[in-house]
Amino acid sequence: MPKKVKLTVAKLTGNKYCSHGSLAITETKKEIQGVAKFFFSLKLQEAISSISVMKMLVEQAEANISRALIDADKPEAVESGEFPEEQHHEDGRITTFPCTYYSCGSCFGYDEDEVRSKYKHLIAQLTRRSVFLTIFGLFEHRMVDCLELMDDLSCKTTDKTRKTVEDCHKRLKRNFGGKSIKDVDHLAVIRNIMAHSDGVAEDYKTLSCKKTKKTEYEKRLLRAIPRTMAENAGVSINMFNDILMDDRFLMYAVGEFERYVNELNTAVRTYQSRLT
Repeated sequence: MPKKVKLTVAKLTGNKYCSHGSLAITETKKEIQGVAKFFFSLKLQEAISSISVMKMLVEQAEANISRALIDADKPEAVESGEFPEEQHHEDGRITTFPCTYYSCGSCFGYDEDEVRSKYKHLIAQLTRRSVFLTIFGLFEHRMVDCLELMDDLSCKTTDKTRKTVEDCHKRLKRNFGGKSIKDVDHLAVIRNIMAHSDGVAEDYKTLSCKKTKKTEYEKRLLRAIPRTMAENAGVSINMFNDILMDDRFLMYAVGEFERYVNELNTAVRTYQSRLT
Protein backbone atom coordinates (compact mmCIF):
# COMPACT_ATOMS: atom_id res chain seq x y z
CA MET A 1 0.00 0.00 0.00
CA PRO A 2 1.39 3.47 -0.85
CA LYS A 3 2.89 5.39 2.07
CA LYS A 4 0.19 8.08 2.01
CA VAL A 5 -2.50 5.39 2.08
CA LYS A 6 -0.96 3.68 5.09
CA LEU A 7 -0.59 6.95 6.95
CA THR A 8 -4.21 7.84 6.24
CA VAL A 9 -5.56 4.49 7.32
CA ALA A 10 -3.25 4.35 10.34
CA LYS A 11 -5.06 7.37 11.77
CA LEU A 12 -8.32 5.45 11.50
CA THR A 13 -7.03 2.32 13.21
CA GLY A 14 -4.52 3.40 15.81
CA ASN A 15 -1.72 1.81 13.78
CA LYS A 16 -2.99 -1.78 14.18
CA TYR A 17 -1.36 -3.91 11.47
CA CYS A 18 -1.29 -7.54 10.37
CA SER A 19 2.06 -9.32 10.79
CA HIS A 20 3.12 -8.45 7.20
CA GLY A 21 2.24 -4.76 7.47
CA SER A 22 -1.38 -4.77 6.29
CA LEU A 23 -4.04 -3.37 8.60
CA ALA A 24 -5.99 -5.56 10.98
CA ILE A 25 -9.76 -5.40 10.61
CA THR A 26 -10.97 -3.84 13.84
CA GLU A 27 -13.90 -1.73 14.97
CA THR A 28 -13.01 0.68 12.15
CA LYS A 29 -13.61 -1.97 9.48
CA LYS A 30 -15.95 0.18 7.42
CA GLU A 31 -13.54 3.11 7.43
CA ILE A 32 -10.66 0.86 6.35
CA GLN A 33 -12.69 -0.66 3.54
CA GLY A 34 -13.76 2.78 2.43
CA VAL A 35 -10.17 3.98 2.21
CA ALA A 36 -9.07 0.78 0.45
CA LYS A 37 -11.90 1.12 -2.07
CA PHE A 38 -10.97 4.73 -2.70
CA PHE A 39 -7.31 4.06 -3.43
CA PHE A 40 -8.06 0.97 -5.49
CA SER A 41 -10.49 3.07 -7.52
CA LEU A 42 -7.70 5.56 -8.18
CA LYS A 43 -5.31 2.86 -9.37
CA LEU A 44 -7.99 1.24 -11.46
CA GLN A 45 -8.92 4.55 -13.04
CA GLU A 46 -5.27 5.01 -14.01
CA ALA A 47 -5.33 1.57 -15.63
CA ILE A 48 -8.55 2.36 -17.51
CA SER A 49 -7.19 5.73 -18.64
CA SER A 50 -4.03 4.07 -19.95
CA ILE A 51 -6.13 2.09 -22.45
CA SER A 52 -7.00 5.25 -24.38
CA VAL A 53 -3.30 6.17 -24.42
CA MET A 54 -2.49 2.74 -25.85
CA LYS A 55 -5.13 3.11 -28.57
CA MET A 56 -3.72 6.50 -29.51
CA LEU A 57 -0.20 5.03 -29.79
CA VAL A 58 -1.44 2.14 -31.92
CA GLU A 59 -3.42 4.36 -34.29
CA GLN A 60 -0.45 6.70 -34.70
CA ALA A 61 1.93 3.79 -35.28
CA GLU A 62 -0.23 2.22 -37.99
CA ALA A 63 -0.67 5.62 -39.65
CA ASN A 64 3.11 6.08 -39.63
CA ILE A 65 3.62 2.63 -41.12
CA SER A 66 1.10 3.32 -43.89
CA ARG A 67 2.87 6.55 -44.82
CA ALA A 68 6.28 4.87 -44.73
CA LEU A 69 5.10 2.07 -47.03
CA ILE A 70 3.61 4.56 -49.50
CA ASP A 71 6.85 6.54 -49.50
CA ALA A 72 8.87 3.35 -50.01
CA ASP A 73 6.96 2.63 -53.23
CA LYS A 74 8.03 5.94 -54.77
CA PRO A 75 10.75 5.63 -57.44
CA GLU A 76 13.12 7.93 -55.56
CA ALA A 77 12.90 5.83 -52.37
CA VAL A 78 15.51 3.39 -53.65
CA GLU A 79 18.93 4.77 -54.50
CA SER A 80 21.54 3.06 -56.61
CA GLY A 81 25.28 3.20 -56.88
CA GLU A 82 28.25 1.36 -58.31
CA PHE A 83 31.43 -0.13 -56.95
CA PRO A 84 34.31 -1.90 -58.72
CA GLU A 85 34.10 -5.69 -58.54
CA GLU A 86 37.18 -7.82 -59.23
CA GLN A 87 37.20 -10.89 -61.43
CA HIS A 88 40.07 -13.38 -61.18
CA HIS A 89 40.95 -15.26 -64.38
CA GLU A 90 42.60 -18.67 -64.75
CA ASP A 91 45.69 -17.11 -66.32
CA GLY A 92 46.22 -14.94 -63.22
CA ARG A 93 44.83 -11.76 -64.65
CA ILE A 94 42.54 -9.59 -62.51
CA THR A 95 40.02 -7.36 -64.19
CA THR A 96 37.44 -5.04 -62.69
CA PHE A 97 33.91 -4.23 -63.75
CA PRO A 98 31.21 -1.95 -62.30
CA CYS A 99 28.66 -3.63 -60.02
CA THR A 100 25.36 -1.93 -59.22
CA TYR A 101 23.89 -1.95 -55.71
CA TYR A 102 20.64 -0.55 -54.32
CA SER A 103 19.78 0.98 -50.96
CA CYS A 104 16.54 1.92 -49.20
CA GLY A 105 16.89 3.24 -45.70
CA SER A 106 19.29 0.89 -43.91
CA CYS A 107 18.73 -1.96 -46.39
CA PHE A 108 21.27 -2.77 -49.12
CA GLY A 109 21.37 -5.37 -51.87
CA TYR A 110 21.83 -6.16 -55.55
CA ASP A 111 18.14 -6.42 -56.45
CA GLU A 112 16.01 -3.26 -56.36
CA ASP A 113 12.68 -4.97 -55.63
CA GLU A 114 14.20 -7.16 -52.93
CA VAL A 115 15.76 -4.17 -51.17
CA ARG A 116 12.49 -2.23 -51.29
CA SER A 117 10.54 -5.22 -49.94
CA LYS A 118 13.05 -5.80 -47.15
CA TYR A 119 12.82 -2.17 -46.06
CA LYS A 120 9.01 -2.22 -46.00
CA HIS A 121 9.03 -5.41 -43.93
CA LEU A 122 11.60 -4.02 -41.51
CA ILE A 123 9.89 -0.67 -40.92
CA ALA A 124 6.52 -2.33 -40.25
CA GLN A 125 7.85 -5.01 -37.90
CA LEU A 126 10.18 -2.78 -35.89
CA THR A 127 7.53 -0.09 -35.45
CA ARG A 128 4.94 -2.60 -34.22
CA ARG A 129 7.47 -4.27 -31.97
CA SER A 130 8.45 -0.96 -30.38
CA VAL A 131 4.83 0.06 -29.76
CA PHE A 132 3.91 -3.37 -28.39
CA LEU A 133 6.76 -3.24 -25.87
CA THR A 134 5.63 0.24 -24.84
CA ILE A 135 1.97 -0.62 -24.31
CA PHE A 136 2.78 -3.90 -22.56
CA GLY A 137 5.09 -2.05 -20.17
CA LEU A 138 2.35 0.48 -19.45
CA PHE A 139 -0.19 -2.29 -18.84
CA GLU A 140 2.15 -4.23 -16.56
CA HIS A 141 2.97 -1.12 -14.54
CA ARG A 142 -0.73 -0.45 -13.90
CA MET A 143 -1.42 -4.08 -12.99
CA VAL A 144 1.45 -4.17 -10.49
CA ASP A 145 0.01 -1.02 -8.88
CA CYS A 146 -3.34 -2.82 -8.55
CA LEU A 147 -1.59 -5.93 -7.21
CA GLU A 148 -0.12 -3.98 -4.30
CA LEU A 149 -3.58 -2.87 -3.21
CA MET A 150 -5.02 -6.33 -3.84
CA ASP A 151 -2.36 -7.69 -1.48
CA ASP A 152 -3.46 -5.21 1.18
CA LEU A 153 -7.16 -5.93 0.66
CA SER A 154 -6.61 -9.68 1.02
CA CYS A 155 -3.97 -9.40 3.79
CA LYS A 156 -1.51 -11.32 1.58
CA THR A 157 2.03 -10.62 0.43
CA THR A 158 3.61 -10.99 -3.00
CA ASP A 159 7.18 -11.49 -1.85
CA LYS A 160 9.06 -10.50 -5.00
CA THR A 161 11.29 -7.56 -5.81
CA ARG A 162 10.06 -7.29 -9.37
CA LYS A 163 6.38 -8.09 -9.69
CA THR A 164 4.75 -8.95 -13.01
CA VAL A 165 1.38 -9.36 -14.70
CA GLU A 166 1.60 -13.08 -13.91
CA ASP A 167 1.78 -12.26 -10.17
CA CYS A 168 -1.32 -10.09 -10.49
CA HIS A 169 -3.19 -12.93 -12.17
CA LYS A 170 -2.17 -15.40 -9.45
CA ARG A 171 -3.53 -13.09 -6.75
CA LEU A 172 -6.70 -12.52 -8.76
CA LYS A 173 -7.33 -16.28 -9.03
CA ARG A 174 -6.38 -17.24 -5.50
CA ASN A 175 -8.07 -14.51 -3.49
CA PHE A 176 -10.53 -12.57 -5.65
CA GLY A 177 -12.58 -15.26 -7.38
CA GLY A 178 -10.89 -14.74 -10.74
CA LYS A 179 -10.42 -18.39 -11.73
CA SER A 180 -12.65 -17.97 -14.78
CA ILE A 181 -10.75 -14.90 -16.04
CA LYS A 182 -8.50 -15.63 -19.00
CA ASP A 183 -4.91 -14.55 -18.48
CA VAL A 184 -2.78 -12.55 -20.92
CA ASP A 185 0.15 -14.95 -20.70
CA HIS A 186 0.29 -15.36 -24.48
CA LEU A 187 1.07 -11.65 -24.80
CA ALA A 188 3.62 -11.85 -21.98
CA VAL A 189 5.43 -14.63 -23.86
CA ILE A 190 5.44 -12.64 -27.11
CA ARG A 191 6.64 -9.57 -25.21
CA ASN A 192 9.61 -11.54 -23.83
CA ILE A 193 10.48 -12.86 -27.29
CA MET A 194 10.39 -9.36 -28.75
CA ALA A 195 12.42 -7.87 -25.90
CA HIS A 196 15.03 -10.58 -25.38
CA SER A 197 15.24 -12.70 -28.56
CA ASP A 198 14.93 -10.12 -31.35
CA GLY A 199 11.49 -11.46 -32.24
CA VAL A 200 12.69 -15.04 -32.75
CA ALA A 201 10.84 -17.88 -30.99
CA GLU A 202 13.91 -20.10 -30.65
CA ASP A 203 13.35 -23.73 -31.72
CA TYR A 204 9.57 -23.28 -31.94
CA LYS A 205 9.19 -25.56 -34.97
CA THR A 206 11.34 -28.21 -33.29
CA LEU A 207 9.47 -27.94 -29.99
CA SER A 208 6.18 -28.50 -31.78
CA CYS A 209 7.39 -32.02 -32.62
CA LYS A 210 9.27 -32.70 -29.38
CA LYS A 211 8.25 -35.99 -27.74
CA THR A 212 10.33 -35.74 -24.56
CA LYS A 213 9.36 -33.82 -21.44
CA LYS A 214 9.10 -30.08 -22.01
CA THR A 215 10.26 -27.31 -19.70
CA GLU A 216 7.79 -24.83 -18.25
CA TYR A 217 9.01 -22.16 -20.70
CA GLU A 218 8.56 -24.54 -23.64
CA LYS A 219 5.00 -25.30 -22.51
CA ARG A 220 4.23 -21.58 -22.24
CA LEU A 221 5.63 -20.95 -25.71
CA LEU A 222 3.65 -23.80 -27.25
CA ARG A 223 0.47 -22.44 -25.65
CA ALA A 224 1.09 -18.79 -26.49
CA ILE A 225 1.69 -18.90 -30.26
CA PRO A 226 -1.26 -21.19 -31.13
CA ARG A 227 -3.59 -19.22 -28.85
CA THR A 228 -2.64 -15.95 -30.51
CA MET A 229 -3.14 -17.43 -33.97
CA ALA A 230 -6.45 -19.04 -32.99
CA GLU A 231 -7.76 -15.69 -31.80
CA ASN A 232 -7.02 -14.14 -35.20
CA ALA A 233 -4.66 -11.66 -33.58
CA GLY A 234 -2.57 -10.94 -36.65
CA VAL A 235 0.47 -13.00 -35.63
CA SER A 236 2.29 -15.55 -37.77
CA ILE A 237 5.58 -17.41 -37.54
CA ASN A 238 7.83 -18.11 -40.52
CA MET A 239 10.21 -20.98 -41.28
CA PHE A 240 12.98 -19.20 -39.36
CA ASN A 241 10.81 -18.93 -36.21
CA ASP A 242 10.45 -15.17 -36.62
CA ILE A 243 7.23 -13.87 -35.08
CA LEU A 244 5.55 -11.49 -37.52
CA MET A 245 2.83 -8.96 -36.68
CA ASP A 246 0.36 -7.51 -39.16
CA ASP A 247 -1.89 -4.46 -38.77
CA ARG A 248 -4.38 -6.33 -36.53
CA PHE A 249 -2.01 -7.28 -33.74
CA LEU A 250 -1.50 -4.05 -31.80
CA MET A 251 -5.19 -3.26 -31.53
CA TYR A 252 -5.84 -6.89 -30.58
CA ALA A 253 -3.33 -6.53 -27.73
CA VAL A 254 -5.01 -3.34 -26.50
CA GLY A 255 -8.37 -5.13 -26.62
CA GLU A 256 -6.97 -7.94 -24.47
CA PHE A 257 -5.58 -5.45 -21.95
CA GLU A 258 -8.92 -3.64 -21.81
CA ARG A 259 -10.80 -6.91 -21.29
CA TYR A 260 -8.47 -7.91 -18.47
CA VAL A 261 -8.74 -4.55 -16.68
CA ASN A 262 -12.54 -4.68 -16.83
CA GLU A 263 -12.67 -8.25 -15.53
CA LEU A 264 -10.21 -7.47 -12.75
CA ASN A 265 -12.37 -4.50 -11.77
CA THR A 266 -15.49 -6.67 -11.58
CA ALA A 267 -13.75 -9.37 -9.53
CA VAL A 268 -12.30 -6.95 -6.97
CA ARG A 269 -15.56 -4.98 -6.66
CA THR A 270 -17.42 -8.23 -6.00
CA TYR A 271 -14.84 -9.20 -3.39
CA GLN A 272 -15.16 -5.83 -1.66
CA SER A 273 -18.96 -6.02 -1.61
CA ARG A 274 -18.78 -9.31 0.27
CA LEU A 275 -16.73 -7.68 3.02
CA THR A 276 -19.36 -5.07 3.79
